[in-house]
Amino acid sequence: MGRLEDKIAIVTGATSGIGEAVATMYAKEGAKLVAVGRNETKGAELVNRIADNGGKSVFVKCDLRNIDDIPGIKDEAIKQFGRIDILFNSAGVLVHKPFLEQNMEDLNLIFETNFRAYVMTMQTVIPVMVEQGKGTIVNVASISSVWPELNSYFYGAMKAGITNLSRNVAKEFSRKGIRINCILPGPINTNMTPDFIKNSREAQQALIDEVGMLGRLGEPEDIAYAAVYLGSDESSFVTGIDLIVDGGVCISN
Repeated sequence: MGRLEDKIAIVTGATSGIGEAVATMYAKEGAKLVAVGRNETKGAELVNRIADNGGKSVFVKCDLRNIDDIPGIKDEAIKQFGRIDILFNSAGVLVHKPFLEQNMEDLNLIFETNFRAYVMTMQTVIPVMVEQGKGTIVNVASISSVWPELNSYFYGAMKAGITNLSRNVAKEFSRKGIRINCILPGPINTNMTPDFIKNSREAQQALIDEVGMLGRLGEPEDIAYAAVYLGSDESSFVTGIDLIVDGGVCISN
């Protein structure tokens, strides 16, 4: 039996990077999935791959910047599976450039995707979880929210907002059986990794040497393992935490 056997999970950002790894691992551990993303082709590939491995999932195409479409995610979960046990918020964007070059268009993009969408998905599913008397929310933040990082200014600010929001909402709903936690990834090898790092082993090694990491960049699966723990009943006494998964970045600085 899997660690998430028969749990119903919504995973946003499920068509790439961390979200895809979490969706895949959640299904492997027995969860039934509502996978949310913008890329319909990749969404179909994910659903087919899960089905080939004996899992069950549906894909909901949604750009989370369109807040009017967010309630439809909850509606599809209820229609297909009858309840919502886990919300994993992973969708995000990164603008990586010097502070004086970041503009209001960058700020709005990051706010709408990395903060407002999380607020809206949480507000949409929490009433369902309250009615059930139980539920778990896992929000992806970043070590940028606690560790200064050059060129990620608006991104880090919004991720800090997510950690604060999650703790406060966790406090409000803890007595209703709802747990809310954050995962704070460090440098993870995804499509959001800046090209100058992703495409250069030398740049990767320089980063590893500079921040004192465990000899490599993280992989999306490193975050997925943490997501399984926080989504499972193994963490039933854990709420309001920031789980850092960074290969040692924060302790080295």
